[in-house]
Amino acid sequence: MKYPNPTKPPKTAIFGGSFDPLHNGHLGIMHSVLGDLCIKRLIILPTFCSPLKSSSLLSPQARLSLCEVAAIHLAQCYPKARIEVCDFEIARAKPTYSIESVHYLQSQLRGDCGVDFGRDSRCDGDSLRLGFVLGWDNFAQFHLWRDYALLARDLHLLVFDRGGHSQREFMALAESFELPQLCAQFVPFAHTISSTHIREQLLYRDFSEIPSFLLPTLKEFLQKPCYNGTQNSS
Repeated sequence: MKYPNPTKPPKTAIFGGSFDPLHNGHLGIMHSVLGDLCIKRLIILPTFCSPLKSSSLLSPQARLSLCEVAAIHLAQCYPKARIEVCDFEIARAKPTYSIESVHYLQSQLRGDCGVDFGRDSRCDGDSLRLGFVLGWDNFAQFHLWRDYALLARDLHLLVFDRGGHSQREFMALAESFELPQLCAQFVPFAHTISSTHIREQLLYRDFSEIPSFLLPTLKEFLQKPCYNGTQNSS
């Protein structure tokens, strides 16, 4: 079975994650989404907590604030794009499945644009599908996500790979899901920055490597006493 291959980019993309902390690797993906993929609207969606982590370095509110700082920077780089930070998952104050966030954003976008995003969309280039940014590791487990078939119907997956996989490997993985409505796009990405490494540096208040990882405004934010690793909350 050959899965449908997208021919047109989505107009709107969601980039979700813990952003603990948000770093230049995340920003590189956002630049690629807005610049290389020419997406007109980016919604940054920080999670309240990750089901795969027992704790986080930064509080949900701190991570939300980091995303807002990044959005301001990106708006200066892409004045014609619409860049937003969505607090839906953080405001719920509990773990949230992607399908819940997608349905929420579909309803919000429907009200903004008068368009029924995702409904009756075709994968043969229908730009009304919502773009959804994720990494290779998450894509490899896509079949384990809640309501993954509905997500395959409604989303245009933008799969960023920093592991050196090939387009052929990507297509084989996509076809293995046996989802006729799956719309997925392979995006090679060379950034090697690790949130885990940055958290280790910040926990020991070692800011020596931070300038190479973060925008100056984000570095200043993280050096504030309440955010520089002394606050550990999930």
